[in-house]
Amino acid sequence: MAGQSYVIIGNGIAGATAAEVLRTEDSASEITVVADEPTPVFYRPALKDYLGGKIREEKLWARPISFYPDRRIRFVTDCVIAIQPEAHLLCLRRGGKLSYSRLLLAHGARATSLACPGVNLTGVTTLRTVADYQRVLARLNQTQRIVVIGSGTLALESIETLRHRGYEVTHLLRRRTLWSDVLDPVASDLVLQQEKRDGVDVRIEQEIAEIQGRNGQVTGVITTTGQHIACEIVLLGIGIEPVVDFVKSAGIACGRGVKVDGAMGTNVTDIYAAGDLIETMDPITSKARVIGQWYPAVQQARAAAYSMLDLLDREHPFRFGNFYNATFLYGLDFASVGLSTIPKDGKGYQELVADPKPRHYQKVILKMGVPVGMLALGDRRSVLVYKRAIDHSVDLSSVASRLLALTSA
Repeated sequence: MAGQSYVIIGNGIAGATAAEVLRTEDSASEITVVADEPTPVFYRPALKDYLGGKIREEKLWARPISFYPDRRIRFVTDCVIAIQPEAHLLCLRRGGKLSYSRLLLAHGARATSLACPGVNLTGVTTLRTVADYQRVLARLNQTQRIVVIGSGTLALESIETLRHRGYEVTHLLRRRTLWSDVLDPVASDLVLQQEKRDGVDVRIEQEIAEIQGRNGQVTGVITTTGQHIACEIVLLGIGIEPVVDFVKSAGIACGRGVKVDGAMGTNVTDIYAAGDLIETMDPITSKARVIGQWYPAVQQARAAAYSMLDLLDREHPFRFGNFYNATFLYGLDFASVGLSTIPKDGKGYQELVADPKPRHYQKVILKMGVPVGMLALGDRRSVLVYKRAIDHSVDLSSVASRLLALTSA
């Protein structure tokens, strides 16, 4: 593929992984990475340890500062504002243009913010980047109470870390449950009880209506139920939004994120996408989703790079697997794959739930004897076994009554 000019927009794990594969497989072609953040890709799962003072900032970086120069990869510190697909050109914010033979969109997603009054006060920050966490750390010495809104892993990890550092924390939840796309009500309640036992002030079905301040600094929030909570920091962990503004303008098909095929290609010739930017189709529910996870981004980036090199086996395209999550939720070991609740119609489904134990909860969902979901809280060792069974549609009906000593709920 000598003479090709590969361009990657984005410096996250998807962009860095694709650049690495391209250079490994093609030693001659020109590779350019464009991003407005010159620092190396960072390991997002380690941010909670950085916030907790367990690791220093330099330990966050997933690639060394010399990563691109060592591989003869050009790095352009700029921002793409437009794509001209017919001319194979990118328009940059600083006025320049950049040509490409094949382009990878890997510039990710931004943290969702609020539209309420006071959101621009000092002390309000999202939970996504190293800079976000640096702002929190810089303000902790003048802080007593922190309000966190959101129900995903970054919100929970931040709440647990800050509480263990001795700060008063109020957790606002828009709904009655945590992380409703992944947890069922029982699992959510177990995690919320853990929070409350640790002294977190949990308030359900409340959002922030207004953030109050004095001299440009946060002093408190007013909730949608009219309650006032004094605080010095407000953390927003309410999700992510793929950055598709200039992508849509180029005629690239998007839903919530960029739509791709099994070769990670978009609907526009020579343009591919990977990582937090794309939307995928859940193979069980057939619903579009934005994953925003490290390992899938790596897999997608590798597939995209091999497609750009014309080395991906077109007869065996990239397979978007079932949604798998593994983490700690307020100290509880957790993993899930596939469905966590039975769909509303419920026809043909069976839910198997383990005998209850303190701080433990496990269940399996079958459809016509075939597993379509597994959720484990407190002990996640068996979930990967079920993931393989789900991925390969293994019929377990003959052993359903004995699965992990589960009994039908």
